[in-house]
Amino acid sequence: MWFSPSELGGCDLATIKEQIQALYDEIHKTQKNKATNAHIGKLKAKIAQLKLKEEKVAASAKASGPSKGFEVRKSGDATVALVGFPSVGKSTLINQVTDAESEEGHFEFTTLTCIPGLMEHKGAKIQILDLPGLIKGAAEGKGRGKEILGVIRSCDMVLYIVDPFQDAHFHVLHRELENAGMRLNQTKPPVFIRRTLRGGIDVRTTVEQTHLTAPEMSEIIRSFGFTDDR
Repeated sequence: MWFSPSELGGCDLATIKEQIQALYDEIHKTQKNKATNAHIGKLKAKIAQLKLKEEKVAASAKASGPSKGFEVRKSGDATVALVGFPSVGKSTLINQVTDAESEEGHFEFTTLTCIPGLMEHKGAKIQILDLPGLIKGAAEGKGRGKEILGVIRSCDMVLYIVDPFQDAHFHVLHRELENAGMRLNQTKPPVFIRRTLRGGIDVRTTVEQTHLTAPEMSEIIRSFGFTDDR
């Protein structure tokens, strides 16, 4: 499943979201190994194309105006986001360890906004954020997912709160953060970008080339409208 930029025109938001979800589904069912890394890379590039198109379509639609986001003022020495499904105990935890008063309940989506609390530990002030429950499809906007993920992205640490009887929850949460471009507990790859005399993009690596070949990278770069004159 691969399209050129010209084939992305004329799509409405619903169609674009369906295409993005289909690509995510294909990535999830593809076994990750050296042989499939190039294919997965192409799928991710296509998702990036579609998300750019989605933003443009949403901006031009102006249907009901932008939704109100979560306004969070960072404080303390570090910020920790509590991430989990609805009704797994995030509010109970923050009420126990901070001065916050987050509403607790035995029904889903008790917390509808971001509730900050401050915990002091050995002289350090740690801000803890109780966020609304994150659900499957959050990276595509389900359940105010993009607003929640936007807050998570700005935090220094993510603490997963999961139901011990729901083994799949951790993997779903981790996958949603990955789909949103967040990589937890991973070292940043050694990527360097420098301006060349002729312009364009010069791709080099400091590690063994095991993921994408030069022609595969050229194909992905061309899909974003750049030319490869090598």
